[in-house]
Amino acid sequence: MSFSNETTLGFIGLGSMGLPMAENVIKSELKTYIFDIDTSRFNTLGHEHVHKCSSPRTVGDKADIIFTCLPSLETARSVVLDTKTGILGSSKVQSVVSLGTTGSAYATEISDQLQNNNISFLDSPISGGPAGAKAATLAMICSGDKQTYEFLCDRVFPKMSVKQFYVGDKPGMAQTMKLVNNINLFMQLAGTLESLTLGEKAGLDPAQMIDIINASTGSSRSSQVFIPDNILSGAFNFGASNTILKKDFDLWAEEIDVYETCAEVGKAAQSVFLEAVEEHGADADLTMIYNTLRRLASLK
Repeated sequence: MSFSNETTLGFIGLGSMGLPMAENVIKSELKTYIFDIDTSRFNTLGHEHVHKCSSPRTVGDKADIIFTCLPSLETARSVVLDTKTGILGSSKVQSVVSLGTTGSAYATEISDQLQNNNISFLDSPISGGPAGAKAATLAMICSGDKQTYEFLCDRVFPKMSVKQFYVGDKPGMAQTMKLVNNINLFMQLAGTLESLTLGEKAGLDPAQMIDIINASTGSSRSSQVFIPDNILSGAFNFGASNTILKKDFDLWAEEIDVYETCAEVGKAAQSVFLEAVEEHGADADLTMIYNTLRRLASLK
């Protein structure tokens, strides 16, 4: 396996995260082959280096390294492992890079299947949300094939992200780290929002409370960015649905079972978020938990 200035890229999955990432991948000026089941998403990627494909297999027949950013494990499995229309049946691909949050079991399964067919795998979940994908300010957490990682750090990852971390050669390690991060975010967010309900019932202003928290020891990314920008603004537009939230909690629970570790605080946050899912629906933005917490606090 070798990569060079002639290396070609593939990108499969042009959703709310995939499309802005693909737009930034194209800036590497390496020839890029793209596919999404919704062909209308191709329209924003008009560029001399970009070529539209009719299936994941077609991408694999043209690209040396393929990025996947897909909405579910079922879709991801089909895109990679289907020998008729998927990457596994293609002729050129040397390495697959999975950008989604899939859990370590999936990463291990896919890596084993690909390696049996002489295809390398880089587990590379990203963090930063749709805004980070668009601004190319993501953090990339990677494990697996080191050669692929080093080439991408040189030519592609700087176009997509500001931080890249290689956490180990075992696929799945990056997934565990990503879930550590995500559950930490969910606990931060739920805890900070719940604390605001106490202050609000005492007559304090939520926006001023956030200003004080951010000038004090309780500050976090949730209080600095997500709560003022996506919740107190009334927008409720973090960009991740309750479906994604529930998937992450389910994957986290699997990791907890595998490693038999403590999860009491995480389970408490999960319980409140699941109540918000029940109240607002699977398609609602995860920030709607604020309204659930206000209801539980008997705030209008």
